[in-house]
Amino acid sequence: MGMEISVNAVVIEQDDGSYRAICPDLGMEAKGKNGEEAVRSLKEMVTNRFREAGGAGNVQLSSVKCLKMKIPVD
Repeated sequence: MGMEISVNAVVIEQDDGSYRAICPDLGMEAKGKNGEEAVRSLKEMVTNRFREAGGAGNVQLSSVKCLKMKIPVD
């Protein structure tokens, strides 16, 4: 089995019912008819990025902090 990496991903449902899967670590985004399709497309894009770069050691990941905030709305 090959090497695995961990990246952050966010899946967002759009107003039209489609989905976006975003990887802020790499600045990549994929779209799909449903969440699973968007994630599958994003995984393929990330895999291709690492293959084209010649491995994980040749790809620069952005520093990402994921936050969940509570904001009062009066």
